[in-house]
Amino acid sequence: MQFETHFILDRAHYGECFDQSMLLKGPQKPRFVFMAGLILAGLFFLFATEVQGLLAWFFFGIAVLEYFSFKYRRSWWLMRQMMSKNAGNKITLIFDEQGIENKSVYINNQLSWQSINSFCETDVGFMLNLEQGGQQYLSKSCLDAPIQDYIQKQLIGKKMTAPSQIK
Repeated sequence: MQFETHFILDRAHYGECFDQSMLLKGPQKPRFVFMAGLILAGLFFLFATEVQGLLAWFFFGIAVLEYFSFKYRRSWWLMRQMMSKNAGNKITLIFDEQGIENKSVYINNQLSWQSINSFCETDVGFMLNLEQGGQQYLSKSCLDAPIQDYIQKQLIGKKMTAPSQIK
């Protein structure tokens, strides 16, 4: 049995991927200890050494950059994804007995059912946890009911993880 579906890698799709990943990871906190260490290093170089203030301001700048990278992580991640060469292209997903084939202009990828350790189903998609340690997100917006049933049938032997267990 084989199913095929298509979707466009647009900002909405990337946004859903990011939001679902963050939802499943749980609440995130900024790295305050790291930022405090950078500020202390900057203060050390500014007041306790003969080194010019440029090195101190470098550490202060890295601390500020770390703060903003956390605060605007979604926007930053979406911008990086939208700059990729595959953004805006049509993606074809083919589901068969071997696994999930992902085809586009630039990427052709095969994900076997055996390489999936566990999964988490949400209201809007499936988060697949791979043996290699990575994750793959499938949005239900492009999957009709027969495809969703087929995916659930293929994943029936896999353990379903709770959102707090996903890393």
